[in-house]
Amino acid sequence: MIFPGSFLRGFLACSCVLSLGILPVPAAAPAVDSAAVEKLAHSLKAQVGMAAVMLDTGETVAIGDETAYPMQSVFKFVLALSVLKRVDQGALNLDQMIHISPEQLVKDTWSPLRERFPQGGDFSLRELLRVTVQESDNNTCDLLFSLIGGTGAVQKDLKEWGISGINVRFTENEMLRNHDLQYVNSSRPSAMNALLRAFDEGKILKKDTQRFLWDMMAGCATGATRLKGRLPQDYVVAHKTGSGFTSPEGVITAVNDVGIIVLPNGRKMAVSVFVMDSSDSAAACDRVIASMAQWLCTEWQGAKGSK
Repeated sequence: MIFPGSFLRGFLACSCVLSLGILPVPAAAPAVDSAAVEKLAHSLKAQVGMAAVMLDTGETVAIGDETAYPMQSVFKFVLALSVLKRVDQGALNLDQMIHISPEQLVKDTWSPLRERFPQGGDFSLRELLRVTVQESDNNTCDLLFSLIGGTGAVQKDLKEWGISGINVRFTENEMLRNHDLQYVNSSRPSAMNALLRAFDEGKILKKDTQRFLWDMMAGCATGATRLKGRLPQDYVVAHKTGSGFTSPEGVITAVNDVGIIVLPNGRKMAVSVFVMDSSDSAAACDRVIASMAQWLCTEWQGAKGSK
């Protein structure tokens, strides 16, 4: 059954609020900070949500955080955590080989692995994770879902980790066949930051698997002009992007980037930016995301405070 996107967005806004429960309230940014980033958001003909938190002090700044935004491939970060959790438990092994047949490689979807190996082949779990996280491959993403028991397994993990406000309900192929479903695979910016923080603090994975995922995100091949687009090379950005479909009217459903920025002084900041239903170009959305990251790292008092 195909639901109208507007219905799903309204339903999800209600269900997301009901599922949040009671969350700790971190130190908020001064109003002037919010105003500065609001101006950037309002430069786009889109709905924009952004949240940032300094991981050492808990200082935050956020706009549009009351809304749940379609994650698109950002959910591959969540999936990778679930897969690596099972590696830590011994149920999976990074070096185990997995056979992929040509029939498993969907043709009309983003898949760098299919382009390189149209006939499929045998691949290590390590390589499938790398292609999923760093190159955002949709075919390997769905294969990983099937390996751990589907999207329900990921949702169960989120609950176990104490993370509310993130919904992982449909695979890439399901969203490809019904574009409206992307609005159900959603997250609030602050909810994604809570997951990034738990990951960084070692509350989800063991040290080796945590480092493996961190290195993959730091080497992310997509979104070079988003969070890291205007930052000098001495800033490390471990991130995951997400990009949505473009409607016949030219509206881009999602332009996203989430991750952890390591400042030159070693401090860390979790940042999640979601741009929904943009009438502007993807390049324009990228520029706003990059400008937000630049402002956060160089102008925001939360980042400047301990320098």
